[in-house]
Amino acid sequence: MQENVSQPIYVGFASQKGGVGKSSLAEVLASVLYYERGFPLVVVDCDATQESFYKLRERERDLIESDAKIQAEMKAYFTRLGKPSYTILRSRPDEALTLVQNYLNTQGRGERLVIFDFPGHASTESLLRFSVEMDFIISPIEADPQSLASSFAYARTIRDLGLGFEDARIEDFFFLWNKVNRSANPTIQQVFTDYAKQEGLSMFDTCIYHSVKIARELQAARGIKTCFRSSYLAPAPMYRTALGIDAWVDEVMEKLHLINLKSDE
Repeated sequence: MQENVSQPIYVGFASQKGGVGKSSLAEVLASVLYYERGFPLVVVDCDATQESFYKLRERERDLIESDAKIQAEMKAYFTRLGKPSYTILRSRPDEALTLVQNYLNTQGRGERLVIFDFPGHASTESLLRFSVEMDFIISPIEADPQSLASSFAYARTIRDLGLGFEDARIEDFFFLWNKVNRSANPTIQQVFTDYAKQEGLSMFDTCIYHSVKIARELQAARGIKTCFRSSYLAPAPMYRTALGIDAWVDEVMEKLHLINLKSDE
């Protein structure tokens, strides 16, 4: 990990299968850390196919501009918050590091964390090299044996590349069980958790439980208090505890050394 406190931590969200919730979890983490925990950060949307982060911000901005009630609620919210929303940059992976450094040098607001939302498949040679330029990678997984096999192969490759390149930045790679069904048989999850430990691969102790509420975006009819997925708001607290969100964010702050970094401010 970088010892210079002026250099932010780089965290990449990557997966080997579409639809596992990579971008949604990146959005949740960014919004909880920034809006509730007071952690200065910037987001880089590198997924040119989906552009989940960037398009979410655009949809929210359009809604706010078109609805007087939502606009008033958001204005009051940001007045209380006392700071603007976090910045979202768009970039191809091969240009992302340069773009971020230029932003930090010319427009940065003291960001201590950069969250990169990777393309849907991160197994090409250029993306593998991009991966080892992160300090940490978080990879959501589901209990599907076929996709788990490719996810574990990707993790081992990143680990081996990190050891092989003297200038590699990568410190650790974390799996996160996502969309866990409480009523499903946990055998596959337990088998792969045990296998990860045997292989020396890191996994978060917490998991994120399945809920359709995670997809709930800002809506005029509901106002801002029941929104879950947002680039302007942290997810509604009434939903988070049962899904494991707060416990996971706490674990992220501990295992990615964000607590120590924040205490240096």
